[in-house]
Amino acid sequence: MCYSLEASITAGFGLGLAGYGMVAKALRHDRRMLLFALFPVVFSAHQLVEAGVWFTRSDPVAGQPFRYLYTLIAFTMWPVLTPLAAAYAESDPERKRIWLSMGGVGFVLSAYLIAKLAGADGIDLSVYRHSLAYDPLFERPPLVTDFLYLLLTVTPLILSDRRAINVFGVAVLTTFFLALAFNRPAWYSVWCLAAAVFSLVIAFAIEEERSSDYDELEMQR
Repeated sequence: MCYSLEASITAGFGLGLAGYGMVAKALRHDRRMLLFALFPVVFSAHQLVEAGVWFTRSDPVAGQPFRYLYTLIAFTMWPVLTPLAAAYAESDPERKRIWLSMGGVGFVLSAYLIAKLAGADGIDLSVYRHSLAYDPLFERPPLVTDFLYLLLTVTPLILSDRRAINVFGVAVLTTFFLALAFNRPAWYSVWCLAAAVFSLVIAFAIEEERSSDYDELEMQR
């Protein structure tokens, strides 16, 4: 999270409350959207962990667990959760198989990144343009890993049959390039913040499905 400890805490609790409302809405109106509705909850936890990073910024020893946990969530959660959420929301069997296959690939990628983090000599931290820049001390994975990560986390969103999820996907992809262009050292902290904010758009996908079901029932009458 950018700016400060207070901003991280505020964002964390705000996303948590929004996520609670979205999960409740999904349970009432469209259970297929339940995993997508959990996105703000995960982002909430992520921001609260980064609050711990801010709080321990001057103490590298005490801060290492927070830095590892923040990086672990950023590196390994989304390549698995995004395709699985898309599969859970999907009604077409063929597209569901594609998203499930991508989830399997994401699981392999996450396992690889976990192994890399496990072998790291720590995570250095600095502040760049008011954002936290994390520097895991391991040999950098090949560039194809970055492309695969982006493919797994964005494609299921952009190709969703729900307009609000498409908007979320386009916003996530756009802010990925903007973060790299304007704040490269702290790109994944900035990108995670932007994705967290845009994840609130998912609420409209749940509303869309509820409205669609209602209109179908009206037509049947």
